[in-house]
Amino acid sequence: MISAGTRTGLLKASRIPLQRTIGAKGVRAFIATPKRCTEEESQAAVAERARKNRPVSPNLGIYKPQMSMVLSALHRNTGVAVAGAAYLYTAAFGVAPLLGLDLGSVTAASTVAALPIPVLLGLKALISGCLSFHCFNGIRHLVWDTGKYVSNQGVFKTGYAVIGATALATGYLTFF
Repeated sequence: MISAGTRTGLLKASRIPLQRTIGAKGVRAFIATPKRCTEEESQAAVAERARKNRPVSPNLGIYKPQMSMVLSALHRNTGVAVAGAAYLYTAAFGVAPLLGLDLGSVTAASTVAALPIPVLLGLKALISGCLSFHCFNGIRHLVWDTGKYVSNQGVFKTGYAVIGATALATGYLTFF
């Protein structure tokens, strides 16, 4: 009697080495060829064996943080924060009349004015920091699109310029 596993054609790959020579370098590759599973071997066992043979990609924790890596992550995160806040407020503003809420400019200004000074300064610093960093780093990317400052030295120069401009703009927008 043929088992269900054999009828459905469970296959496992056997690795057959294939050696090819290209130029002066030898390249070694493996060709996966199908091979019928035994009746006792289940699909879960085949999947487990395949999972063990698969290479694991490295995690970000093994890399030393570099300026380009950190600024890239910050650019993405500030973009998500700015866009998310804008979408959320727009959606709330659209739904507010249905819920009987007032999100007009007078109400928003009076709510912000009622906040304690440390909370107000913290919110202003957070919002202006995200906006200014994302803006200046976006300009940096546009400059890169022209083909300028794409060397290692140029990346560091523009990175420090973005950090400096962000600090100045955040300070100005927070306190004035």
